[in-house]
Parts: sequence; structure tokens; C-alpha cells
Amino acid sequence: MIDENIAYLTESAVYDILSRHKMLYGWAAAEAEGTSKEYKNKPQYPHHHWHTDIAYIKIQGIFYFLIMMLDGYSRYLLGWELMTDMLGTSVESFVQKIKEKYPDCKPMLIHDNGGQFISLDFKKLVTALEIQSVRTRSHHPQTNGKIERLNGTVKSEAIRPGAPADYQEALEILNQYEYTYNHQRLHAGINFLRPADLFFGRKHKILREREEKLSVGLKQRKEFNRNESARLN
Repeated sequence: MIDENIAYLTESAVYDILSRHKMLYGWAAAEAEGTSKEYKNKPQYPHHHWHTDIAYIKIQGIFYFLIMMLDGYSRYLLGWELMTDMLGTSVESFVQKIKEKYPDCKPMLIHDNGGQFISLDFKKLVTALEIQSVRTRSHHPQTNGKIERLNGTVKSEAIRPGAPADYQEALEILNQYEYTYNHQRLHAGINFLRPADLFFGRKHKILREREEKLSVGLKQRKEFNRNESARLN
């Protein structure tokens, strides 16, 4: 609301309003999912950490496999593919395509212990691409929690409400959602900014503008209260 010049309220003020109207609980539950331990070293800049995982997507009784690549610093969705199989060669092709989009980066790629990610061919590929492969702890998928939460978000906000009738429609829904997620959706894990804001270096400018607007709003409310108090007295 601050960015769109609708209302200038602090996060604590919004929290109080939601709590007063008993609208906080769904949000709080969603935020609680974000408290799982991530990889111990936090990313410091775009392309420092990449996260990838494969999610099952069922469309009209047929299972497909959604693989996504997430930038850990900005939560920017770098790319995705709705695969018809889970073969190692398909996964390797996907990783190579993402690296071709960002040829100069040398990320740390965090993934689970699926056979596609621990094969000798995959190790050879990431070495050739100058990508450092990092495996999560066995039986602890929460250590790759950023991509796990993205899997759930895509299913709940795109696939389920979109209810694709076939593979092609699913592709269209996912393509539209990629833009929504990266450029429009505010993310609680990054100060309610959009992933694109961090990925393209707009973070500090937007946060500074928000602080300035909040300061103006506070002054206006104080002036209004003084005027009301004087009028009533």
C-alpha cells in the first residue's frame, strides 16, 4: 500500500489492525512455515545461492514434474520447466539452460539427495559449469526450505486455482505466474518487497522511499489529531 500511495502504515500498525479484526491467523501460520532452518550461510547477493527441487504436478490424472531454480538472496525465480519425466538427463539439461541465461555467475547450488542430483554425470556437469554443488542433510528437506515453500506457493496460488485441463494449459498458467511471482507478489521473507526488487538492485531505493512516506504520513496524522483536539476543545 505504501508503494502504491494508498496508505502509509508501519508493519506493526498493520499487525494490530489484522489482529483486532481476527484476520491474522492464516498469515501467521504461513509465516511460521518460513521459520525452518535454511542452509547455515545466508546468501549475500544475487546468484550467491541457487536452490532447486522437483515437485509433482497432477493434471487430469497424469503426473508431471515441475523443476524450478530459485535465487536464494532475492527469491527470484530464475527459470522452470514442466518435465514429463524425472530422468537425470532432463535435470541436467534444465540446469545447463539456466546457467546459459546467467553465464558469468558461479553459484552455490543447493539441492536434495535425489538420484538426479548426486549422479556422476550431474557432478561432472556442475563442475564444468563452475557451479558448486551442495547437498542438503538426509531426511531434512527443510534445509532447502526456500524452494520447498516455492513449490507449495506455486501449487496453491497457480496450479490449484487455475485447474489446468491439460499440459499446454498448465504451461500457460505457470508462465503467467512466473511474472506475477517475480514482479508483483510481495514476499514476507524479503521485507515485503518483490523478488525482482532485490534481484535488480532496487531494494534500498524502495525501502528509503517507504521510510520517507511513513514519515510524511505520521506528520499528517499528528497534525490532524492536533486540529481535531483544538476543534473539540
